[in-house]
Amino acid sequence: MIEIDNNVKYSFEEFLSQRTALNDLDNPFLQKVLQNFTGSEFEDLMNTITPFSEKVSNDWRKAISEYARPENHPKIRHFDAFNNRIDRIIRPQEAVQITKEIFSEAIFSEQNVGYAGIVKRYLLHSNGEAAISCPLVCTDGLIALIEAFYDEVPEEVKYIHQHVKEGIDGDFGIGAQYMTEMQGGSDIPANVLKAVPDGDMYRLYGHKFFCSAVHSDYAVVTARIESTNHVATFIVPSWLPGNKEKEIRNHYEINRLKWKIGTSELPSGEIQYDGALAYKIGPENKGVALAVSLVLTRSRLDIGFGSGGFLMRAAREAKLYASFRDVFGRKIEQFPMAAAQLADLEYAAKRTVATAFDVYKRFEQLQNATELEAFAMRELILLQKIYTSKETVDKLRLAISIFGGNGAIEDFNDIARLFRDSLVNELWEGPRNVLLAQMYRDLLKSQWSIEDVLKQMFPQLSKDEITEYSNEIKEIASINLVDLPNAENMKAARRWEALWEELFVSYQENVTKPFEDLPIL
Repeated sequence: MIEIDNNVKYSFEEFLSQRTALNDLDNPFLQKVLQNFTGSEFEDLMNTITPFSEKVSNDWRKAISEYARPENHPKIRHFDAFNNRIDRIIRPQEAVQITKEIFSEAIFSEQNVGYAGIVKRYLLHSNGEAAISCPLVCTDGLIALIEAFYDEVPEEVKYIHQHVKEGIDGDFGIGAQYMTEMQGGSDIPANVLKAVPDGDMYRLYGHKFFCSAVHSDYAVVTARIESTNHVATFIVPSWLPGNKEKEIRNHYEINRLKWKIGTSELPSGEIQYDGALAYKIGPENKGVALAVSLVLTRSRLDIGFGSGGFLMRAAREAKLYASFRDVFGRKIEQFPMAAAQLADLEYAAKRTVATAFDVYKRFEQLQNATELEAFAMRELILLQKIYTSKETVDKLRLAISIFGGNGAIEDFNDIARLFRDSLVNELWEGPRNVLLAQMYRDLLKSQWSIEDVLKQMFPQLSKDEITEYSNEIKEIASINLVDLPNAENMKAARRWEALWEELFVSYQENVTKPFEDLPIL
């Protein structure tokens, strides 16, 4: 009789048990970065975030992996049985419960220990977007917008602020931001959504084409005030008081949900406004500036943390797998090609994480900054968004390859999902070409010399390096990079992108150097 060996005795149990036991905080490199980030508050921070990390790494991770399955993606029910328009967003119970638990952590509360809120948000990114990270950062932007004008907003907006920041009777509101229109994409000044004055408030009429977190309670919306050229910023409740339970939306309809390459657990849709009640925040002629400086800036910072969270989880799990899996008579990690790839993946994760916390700390210290410091910070945040999101896509693809064919199996690990989410992160808040062009325009209009800007952005550069890079930037900037394409400006545009990448990676390496030899497992 012929005996057939069908490998039934082979088991992944050793790898799975090690992976299941991984806690995101059991990472010497990360702990040192956090200690440097928080200083004397480190011990209090660890006491606060350790139980949170247990939830992130265990209970929530398992549930998120389950509701990320395609059959559990959000759906929309437009009508109830009595032909009432309700536009109910249907999400799996696990997603609803985890959203409630995470927002109940009061991540934005004044009661938080030091930087606990932002560290918790970084930890959450290790599970992908998961219909959590986008609503969190949008809520952050909504809070910042209200607080910038808190003394002049109506009581209804102060109630919204309380609801999203501290909660009301244990219930926490969720924020969103709706700025994109069909004709504009990232071009907010091209908005045509109409805002019509109605007493002290406004009514919105028109269409928004890409609206993420449509299950939210409130949204920051940009719209053009009727009979003016002014794009203003508004806060729009999803339901007026008493109507949420009745499923009567605030004079708008959700036409459909988007089918996206990533962040598929996050309900994104198209909205048609037909008289939605809205509260204008800030001057009517400063809406674009407010949207960028107070809302989109926080989203771009969050993409830095998201990139770090994605890469750190992928690097740790890839290293575990490479130390477990035997191929061709050796462990994966014992082959030079694979070992070099693992080292590159780990170093990218370290650079991205360390830089995200460094940039965020510099951003938090801007309160008493000079105009030059604020300008340099704006450009650095743009750079971080551009290059960390780009590198995360590249390195997550590399991480998948370490697993071989198993890397393409969605229920074998979550890295394929993180990869798809990273593709979306590269587009959120402006794709690479748009932001690089924005930097070009910013520097042309800047009142400061290129040398002074580089000194402020990149303290690691020597005097000679600043001179060398400044001269090259001036040379490239002398060519019109926003004119119609030709051979000369296309060549200059390629060098513009590569030059800023060199500068940013140099900055990352300098930030990471004190911790780079520490292990991540």
